[in-house]
Amino acid sequence: MPYYIRKKRKREHIKYSLLLEKDLDRNNFDDITLVHNCLTQVDIDEIDVSTDLNGVKLNNPIIINAMTGGFYRAKIINGELAKIARHLGLAMAVGSQKIALDDPSIVSSFQIVREINPEGIIFANIGSDASVDDAIRAVEMIKADALQIHLNAPQEIVMREGRKNFKGTLDNIQEIIQNVKVPVIVKEVGFGIAMEEAEILVEKGVKIIDIGGAGGTNFIAIENKRRSTNALRSLQSWGIPTPASLIEVVYRVGNRADIICSGGLRNGLDVAKSLALGAKAAAFAGLFLYILLKKGPIALKKYIIRTIRELMFTMAMSGVKNLSELRKRPVIIEGKTYNWVKNRGISI
Repeated sequence: MPYYIRKKRKREHIKYSLLLEKDLDRNNFDDITLVHNCLTQVDIDEIDVSTDLNGVKLNNPIIINAMTGGFYRAKIINGELAKIARHLGLAMAVGSQKIALDDPSIVSSFQIVREINPEGIIFANIGSDASVDDAIRAVEMIKADALQIHLNAPQEIVMREGRKNFKGTLDNIQEIIQNVKVPVIVKEVGFGIAMEEAEILVEKGVKIIDIGGAGGTNFIAIENKRRSTNALRSLQSWGIPTPASLIEVVYRVGNRADIICSGGLRNGLDVAKSLALGAKAAAFAGLFLYILLKKGPIALKKYIIRTIRELMFTMAMSGVKNLSELRKRPVIIEGKTYNWVKNRGISI
């Protein structure tokens, strides 16, 4: 695909994600309630929020997830995000590096992240159709600590210029895992992962899964905006809601893979709910991008600090001092999420 088309598409993705982000008002985490502990004996100053993903140590479970790269404004965005990641000790992923693998002239829009945050935890990012050589080069490009392989079939199917043939995806993922020297994260981009597919991924050697559930950035809606006719509006509700996807994946493979929850999380309480349901980390993308571009880097930094504080306050009110203890706390599941879980035959 010509470089100028990819560059234009990346710009449009940012434009329409900002437009759609402001209209998001529900992510189904309202269906989840953590049980209050009236006898908490926790000292907030002693709360430990560190975690790990298949040996990758994280000071904090909050991850700045993949957003962009490949053009001038993307370099600025990635630079600002890298500064915040460095200051707050957060892991950060870059957007798809395919464009830079094909055109070295825009590699700097990704490398800026490592330049600004030389000691930080950074994830490289490629599509599921990438070659082993592409995967290795993507990791080397930013000296990545882990590699994300994104699954985005619905987006590609709806995208006019998108990929329509997905044969060989599983074998490709397995080959990459066997040949790269860093942990591999397989992630959805907003449509969720069901327990059956999670099982298949683990059988192929996947040790970290980012569920990327429905409830946040909606790439079918974004591609529909790019079409201008809104012809595929009926497909915009496609996907597995984030809490339902998380419960499914943890239920089936939570003892064999580390799970990242992403897809419309809004605050520290959502993070706490995700971790209580079995996630090892929680990732944000669209919301962080919206705050950064609409309110500025200082506002985003303050928002993340508040989110971390909300997580710690929730842990204190639950009577737990670390994330392992949080995962053992009782959780109430109601509404659509309860109905989903019940219909899927999951015992909770």
